[in-house]
Amino acid sequence: MNSSKILEILSAYNPFWISGAIDAGIPRDLLPACCAQVQSKEVLVLKGIRRSGKTTLMNQVIQELVKTGIPPTAILRVNLEEPLFALEYSITLLEDIYRTYRERIYPEGKCWVFLDEIQQVIGWESWVRGRQDTEDIKFFVTGSSASILSREIGTKLTGRNVTFEVFPLSFIEYLRFNDVHVRTELDYFNKKSAIRNLFHEYLMYGGFPEVTLKKTENEKKILLKSYFDDILYRDIVSRYEIRDVTSLRNLAVYLLTQVARPTNISKLKKNFSISQDKTESYISALLESYLLFQVTSFSYSLKHSMRSGFKPYAIDNGLRNRVAFAFSEDTGWQVENVIACFLRQQYEEVYFSKNGNEIDFIVKEGMNISHRIQVWYDDISVREIPSRELAGFTIPLQGDDTPESILLTNDYEDVIEHDGVPIRCIPVVKYLLSL
Repeated sequence: MNSSKILEILSAYNPFWISGAIDAGIPRDLLPACCAQVQSKEVLVLKGIRRSGKTTLMNQVIQELVKTGIPPTAILRVNLEEPLFALEYSITLLEDIYRTYRERIYPEGKCWVFLDEIQQVIGWESWVRGRQDTEDIKFFVTGSSASILSREIGTKLTGRNVTFEVFPLSFIEYLRFNDVHVRTELDYFNKKSAIRNLFHEYLMYGGFPEVTLKKTENEKKILLKSYFDDILYRDIVSRYEIRDVTSLRNLAVYLLTQVARPTNISKLKKNFSISQDKTESYISALLESYLLFQVTSFSYSLKHSMRSGFKPYAIDNGLRNRVAFAFSEDTGWQVENVIACFLRQQYEEVYFSKNGNEIDFIVKEGMNISHRIQVWYDDISVREIPSRELAGFTIPLQGDDTPESILLTNDYEDVIEHDGVPIRCIPVVKYLLSL
């Protein structure tokens, strides 16, 4: 591709070169952490499911750079899903883009280069490292693959990158997108009715930014269906050259339907009459696309934990609800899925326990278990907590672990004691707002 054509494409993606302005949308909670990295040497990596807001967050960083006085032409944004680039994905393409930019837009001085959906270019990390080692460039890259992107970074950029995961909107971000701001406990009580109504919408339609901004249910449903198809066919089938698309799709729909229910590879391969290798491969692809994630069973033995199966969770409730095969309302599972997503963003190690009496979530920080969390989302009028929801808190732990025991409820708030164990009862919505 000649430099004039490249410049034409780049000018469409970088209108701020002339206007100095960029449409960056509503700020995300991750923005301050990203801005704290703009002057560092490390490559900033944003990874997450397609349409979670990585590009918008990148635009918000660009906006902040311009606000600090950096010349707009010192910033280059490249969308590597541009159809005109599709036949030429290569390191040569990256070099041609960069050379065109340097020759015709910003010949000298430090520049900030934003490469969107970088996984399209095989070997990109070698090119980034080479340029980073020889020139004063700050790189920002985004990608829609978890493990592949991690492996790529591990081969060439170990110790040279800072990585953040971008999720669909958290509930507090969802409220902000709906112009409801909750900064204190008093705000929560004053706006409680509106917050609870929006929480029920959040349970149903999830937190993809564009879906959240749609006005009608039909628009939301159409968009969510297109997201699922894009992830399945563009991020999984095409990338991994999968031929048995029917089995892959059926497995994805099954796992999305069965969120929060324990399962294992043996059960899944039997259900779908496919080999263990294929089952493991398909699940790995679903996890790498960020469509799903898994929580494994807690054990002080790593081997036992790996063999004990897992619970699947959807990265977004709206995506899950759009394709799940369900005939009845399953609010309890939906709430647990929201909590799983919240905990994944807060902690590195989250497990569940199924030793006799189940605990939905066990949080491990460092060497110690810090939280045991059970979700009980019954009708708001119910105040008597079933004993099965409390039984897991009494299971003794090894060592000196004294975790905080939390029961997440619909609207009940108190501190109770069960068999000598103090348990904090916190409304789910209040917990999600960290109040």
